[in-house]
Amino acid sequence: MRRPQDLERQISVAMIGVAMAGLLSSLVSFYIVYGLIHVFAPHYFPDADVLVPTVFDLASLLLAGVLGLAVAAFVSVVLARRLARPLRTVAQAAKQIAQGNLAARATPDAYAPEEAATLITDFNDMAGRLEATAQRMVTWNAQVAHELRTPITILTGRLQGVVDGVFAADEKLIQGLLTQVTVLRRLVEDLRVVSLADSGRLVLQLGEVSLADEVSALVEFVAPDLEAAGFTPRLSLEAGTATVDIVRIRQALLALIENARRHADPGSLSIGLRFSGEAIAIEVIDCGPGLPPEFASQAFNEFARAGATQRSGRPGSGLGLSVVRAVARAHGGEARYHREDGGSAFTLVLPRHARRAGSPSP
Repeated sequence: MRRPQDLERQISVAMIGVAMAGLLSSLVSFYIVYGLIHVFAPHYFPDADVLVPTVFDLASLLLAGVLGLAVAAFVSVVLARRLARPLRTVAQAAKQIAQGNLAARATPDAYAPEEAATLITDFNDMAGRLEATAQRMVTWNAQVAHELRTPITILTGRLQGVVDGVFAADEKLIQGLLTQVTVLRRLVEDLRVVSLADSGRLVLQLGEVSLADEVSALVEFVAPDLEAAGFTPRLSLEAGTATVDIVRIRQALLALIENARRHADPGSLSIGLRFSGEAIAIEVIDCGPGLPPEFASQAFNEFARAGATQRSGRPGSGLGLSVVRAVARAHGGEARYHREDGGSAFTLVLPRHARRAGSPSP
């Protein structure tokens, strides 16, 4: 197999060859032109010996040729290095990344041409995203394993106890097992929604619905659990219809309510629905204590938990707010957080008429 040649050498040789060809063509053209003049207009050169180069002429031409080639070689080498250096550093970084070193980066060159500098910048940006994705996958896998371990351990222990005769398979035990199965089912569904949304494959089943009726029905369904936990739901719903995937909207709203039930102080829980032109906002506001300022920007990240939440003994899976963000983005909207009167206000902002991915704009 023919070994690839060094790019810098190829550029240098090519440019020197072009320079030599230019010098030779200039010399040949010079004598051709003067030869033609001598043939067709001999009166310009009455002395025929004028066309025969002297030793001085030959020495001058040779010196000019050598100097020209030297300058051409110098310029060729400098330019070739300037062109090849950015490509070489990108190639070296790409090789390291292929070997598993995702922290490798191409070295910027202040003297590189604009196109090469852009290539280095884009390559480093791509490498950074690749490294972040790989780190996220490692964290994701570890967190998923951690979240699945607790309910699976409980289920395994209880079922093994029933088999060994340690526990009686009474209604209380079965209800506890069903609770763990529910935890697993919700965790798996949350993982599915977040992963599909991240890959852009979360398909929406859109339809025109009365959001006020849907929100009211959902709150009525969860009201007994909220009241048992010390919360009083208060509704402020504007009437109106919207084109959304109501199953996903219910899932997101339920995640916001469950987040408040787990982590907020008992008291009033305000649930609002507002229409503003072509946008809608679904808001859940609790009585506090609110998120720590340093954690607020991370609240919607997967498996994110505030320190106070972890110490409270009421941790969730860390996916609830991620599901809210995933549903919002799938609809072309966003999830927001801000503090309000000492409490947390989570808002789901959506277009009033969502479109499926890939649908043309109206």
